[in-house]
Amino acid sequence: MPLLRLYVDVSTVAPSVFDSALSLLPAAVHPSITRCHFSSDRALALGSALLQRYLICTHYRHHTTLGSVPLHRDPANGRPYHGAVAIEEPDGQRAHGVEDYNTSHHNSRQDYPAGGERCLVAVAALVTATPERRRRVGVDVAPTTYARSGAEEFVETFCGDAGSEAGVFTAAEAQWAMRASATVERVRNVYLLWVLKEAYTKAVGVGIVGDLTKIEFRGLEGWDGQKRWRGAEVWVDGEDESERWYLEVSLLEGKMGGEGEGFFLAVCCEREALVEGDMEGEWRELDLETDITGPWGGGGV
Repeated sequence: MPLLRLYVDVSTVAPSVFDSALSLLPAAVHPSITRCHFSSDRALALGSALLQRYLICTHYRHHTTLGSVPLHRDPANGRPYHGAVAIEEPDGQRAHGVEDYNTSHHNSRQDYPAGGERCLVAVAALVTATPERRRRVGVDVAPTTYARSGAEEFVETFCGDAGSEAGVFTAAEAQWAMRASATVERVRNVYLLWVLKEAYTKAVGVGIVGDLTKIEFRGLEGWDGQKRWRGAEVWVDGEDESERWYLEVSLLEGKMGGEGEGFFLAVCCEREALVEGDMEGEWRELDLETDITGPWGGGGV
C-alpha cells in the first residue's frame, strides 16, 4: 500500500534518551530542536526529525543511518521534503520511493515529568514506484477536547458572531459545529473541521493561509464519532473537488481516560495515488528507540 500512516508519542522521552537520539542527527539540525523553550516542544521537534528520516531509511536501501538522510525545507512555504533518489534493485526492477510526505504534531501543553497526555508526531506518506511524480499528501493532528479554560470563547472565536472575521469556517460549517448543545461537542466539531482544512490545504500545498472560507466541507452530518470517517466532501469556490481528493479522519483515544478525550488524525491525498487496500490501512505507532534509533542509529544508541 503506498499510503502510509505513522506516528510516535514523545511524551515519555527521558532526557538521556533525548540526548542520545539528538546525537544521531546532523549537527546543523540541532539548533532547530534545542532552541524550543519547553521540553515537550523539544521532544516533538526531535520526534519529527527522527520520524522523517526513519521514513527515508526504510524505503531507500542506500540510506542506512538517520544521519545520512538528505532533508530540505521549501523556502516558499516551509514544507519539508527529502532529497533521496530511488535506485534500481538487484533484479533490475525500479525501487519504490517516497513520492511525498507530510508531518504534523500536537503538544499536550503538559510539560515533563512524563505520564501526561500524548505528545504526537504524525507522518503520512505516498510510497510508489514513480516517486518523481510528486502527487501530494497532507496530514494534521488535533485534540478532540479543549484542555484549557475558556472553551466557550474558543468556539465563539471560530463559529460565533466574530467567526466570519476569523476567516476559517464558512457559515454552513459554523452552523454545523454549533448545532451541538454541549460545549464539549462543539469543541470536537471545531477541531474536526480544523483538521480537515489543515490536511487539505497542506495536500494542495498552500497551508493555512489566505481565505479558508473558499474551502467548504460538506456531508458533515455523516460523522457520528466513528474511529475512521471518510464522508467529508470538499468544495472549493463552489465546485465539488471530492472526486480528486481523498479525505479521512481517524480517532485515536487519549491516555488520560477522560470521556471523549483523544485526537483526530486527518489525511488528504489525491485519489489517483491510492491503490487497493489503502483506505483500510491503519495508523501505526512507532517506538522511538525500538523502531527508529535502534535499527537506524548506526550503533549510536
